[in-house]
Amino acid sequence: MFIVSRSACRLISFVCLSLSIVTAAWAAEYRTWTDSTGKHELRAKLESVEDGKAILIRENGKKQKIAIEKLSKADQDFIAKQTGDSPFEDADGESDESSGEADESASAGPRKVKKVNWSESNAVLPGSSDTEWKVSVPIVPAAAGRIKSVALPPKMDFFDGISGMAVNRVGKTAVIGYAFDRFDKKSLRLVVCDLQSGRVAASVAVSGENMAPLALHDDGRQILMRSNEFGHGKHNRLEIWTIKGKGVARSLVWTPHDGDWGPRQDLSWAEFIDAKRLATCSSGGKMAIWNFATGQPICHIQVCDGSIPCLSPDGKTIAIADKNSIGLFDLEKQEMTASQETPRELQGPAVAFSPSGRKIGCVAGDRILVWDTASGKLEKDFSVTGLNLMGRVSFPDDEFLLAGNQYLIELKNQLKLWHYAGGEYACTVSGMTLFAIPGDNRSGLLLAAKLPHPEATALLKKAVQQPDIFVFHRGTPVKLNVSGIPDPAEQTKATESLTKKLKELTCPIDPAAQVEVVALVEGPKSRGISYMHSGTYQVQEYFTRLKIVYQGQTVWETSHTNIPGILSLKQGENVEGVLREASSKPSYGLYQTVTLPEFLQKPSADKTPGAGQTLGATHLTSQGLQLRGRRG
Repeated sequence: MFIVSRSACRLISFVCLSLSIVTAAWAAEYRTWTDSTGKHELRAKLESVEDGKAILIRENGKKQKIAIEKLSKADQDFIAKQTGDSPFEDADGESDESSGEADESASAGPRKVKKVNWSESNAVLPGSSDTEWKVSVPIVPAAAGRIKSVALPPKMDFFDGISGMAVNRVGKTAVIGYAFDRFDKKSLRLVVCDLQSGRVAASVAVSGENMAPLALHDDGRQILMRSNEFGHGKHNRLEIWTIKGKGVARSLVWTPHDGDWGPRQDLSWAEFIDAKRLATCSSGGKMAIWNFATGQPICHIQVCDGSIPCLSPDGKTIAIADKNSIGLFDLEKQEMTASQETPRELQGPAVAFSPSGRKIGCVAGDRILVWDTASGKLEKDFSVTGLNLMGRVSFPDDEFLLAGNQYLIELKNQLKLWHYAGGEYACTVSGMTLFAIPGDNRSGLLLAAKLPHPEATALLKKAVQQPDIFVFHRGTPVKLNVSGIPDPAEQTKATESLTKKLKELTCPIDPAAQVEVVALVEGPKSRGISYMHSGTYQVQEYFTRLKIVYQGQTVWETSHTNIPGILSLKQGENVEGVLREASSKPSYGLYQTVTLPEFLQKPSADKTPGAGQTLGATHLTSQGLQLRGRRG
């Protein structure tokens, strides 16, 4: 039995809530509505129809609802025309609205929402460590053409901003969404960029919407749009839009995870697979393959909250990580064909294939892990403390990883190489990295850059030849301090384990060394912890920490708590008893499992968040790359 704390609910969920009926969402214009008596009027626009009631939004933003039969005949006719309701109903509950490609006769107006039927979807098990990892890595074809930068239109005002970016896998087209959301006014602009010519191919405006492009079909026309309202659980609705001249046609609207708890409904990742299939993943860790003609799931797999999968370069495999495993999902077989345990628990893991497909990278918290795709061998496992790595991860090159849309990590030496600041969205396709850079009173830029750029490459070469840039590396003398561990027996165990790990790095232990490895325990501190559906419990929390300190400044740190975010109860156990035992002492396993870094860079005088952690930094502007500073 698994019990999940509320503070850890983004890591994993074990509760499946019943699905509710998905409601329709339209962007109709404001009009005057009249009730059947003719005595009452209301100026509003139609948002949706639910259980025989019209949901109306007034111009002040307030919502009101009324039974359709209580509206005037003209209003009832208007609703029927908007929804396209038919008196005929299929026995299997499916309408015949979508039968394949987007309806060429569709306007930018509403289409009926699809009700998701998960019971017909094949539930796939995440896999186990017994699954043999033996993968044939296909040869990735060369890019069709050189990707070029594209000038973007300026923002309309302060409330206008980039809501999202999607690039198709063939690297020919990108779409940038601009959402304007101020009080009761909403509008959306879609800017379609031709990456081969470096020009804007189309610009479309849609009023009354705040949405973001999430994925773009290889045809460059069909876009998966996601609702983009503020707040958890408001990024949960999907729509298929097709660019038609200066407008869009909507062929499908659905809310995949309508029955889940609010934040877990949000959609965090999606990719078009082929002409008929689409892959998505929710913030709640539910990855699904869809028939996007019908809006119904073909199969699904449940992993931990915050997991972000990735599609292989050949489009045949999806890599996906759970909190304790990573595996490969075969899209044709609809099963996990390779899986193995991870060396540590992963928090919100985001994965990516390298351009050649030969490597799989993962960012989880402050850790980076890299596996060989063919054999599943773990090649890298290290910490990059001090950087905010939340979000997607990509490989600009097989030897470099871009995390958090801005930090370039060199994998061979585990270096925090470069900080690219100023872009709001980033992705890598066909060997080029695209940064979406907003413009204020001037034009923005969709910047296409080959990473690492020449200045970063030159600085990397210089850095590895100048050991004084690093405060810690192989062979660095260190002072070992375990006095912060209160238990003498645990001090001895920590000393033995850390001495062995330092010896593997050829680092001699010297009491007079400038660099100090510090092991300590903080606590206990009393606090309440809530577990979903299991109440609140008072615990005594300890933090076991390990730090590397240089001239009084912490340059690297990792820690572990004795209070589990997830409880696995055995027969005869209860939550209170397990927590009482856990509260009795610190958890010292950190000193046996920790991986020490191979390089640690000297602290920088540059106090810009993140920039001081990297060897160099660049500010991204509508004029391109501008060198902000370098170290060494």
